[in-house]
Amino acid sequence: MSEDDDISTPEPERSVEAIQPERQQPARSRAELDAITEELWSRMQAQQSEIEQLQEKLAELENDAEDKPRLAPWLPFPAPLAAEDTQQREQTPVFTVTNFVQYYNAVYVGKSGTRAVAIPDCWPQHPGLVAELATLAYTWRAAHVGKGAEASDAQYWHDRWRTGFTERLVTEWTHQHCLTGNHKAVGATPAVDRFTVDRSEEPQAGEVPSSTTQLREHEDEVVSHAW
Repeated sequence: MSEDDDISTPEPERSVEAIQPERQQPARSRAELDAITEELWSRMQAQQSEIEQLQEKLAELENDAEDKPRLAPWLPFPAPLAAEDTQQREQTPVFTVTNFVQYYNAVYVGKSGTRAVAIPDCWPQHPGLVAELATLAYTWRAAHVGKGAEASDAQYWHDRWRTGFTERLVTEWTHQHCLTGNHKAVGATPAVDRFTVDRSEEPQAGEVPSSTTQLREHEDEVVSHAW
């Protein structure tokens, strides 16, 4: 092998022009960039408008679903009105329980001589009965109305919650006279529910809030003692 074979031949250097693309796009003018920006902005605004329209349609669909509560297919009768219905939003849970009592008496009164008796009209005067009716009404609603309703929960309500309630209704919460339409006080002293209390404390037009009145009375009392 000759000495010439050990000497590598250097590659020819490539010019800067050869490294760069054969055709370079000329720099855009300020006017062209402004036009592109304006077009992108218009497209973004149009997409934003479409998004807002979709959101409005979704809201309408949700409101429509709330206006018509989803009733479970295993519910054979219309559900009682409730404060949770869109049209009844100004109502309180007392409204829900009251309507449930009417529904219960129309559906769940059974054979004479059994525990499946009607809830007496004097139920608001029995605090323990009121408390249990509240949970009975809302567990019934959870099992029969809305997306989360389950047939197994509905059957559990009938098998456990209802039967336990019918037993306590007769043996613990009311007097026998109550079940025949003649109320007789028994057990805890009747009490006003907190929703009625809250509403009664709401000041009417031109009235001074009760809390303000109480504060003024307290201030007058302090002043009188100071003198």
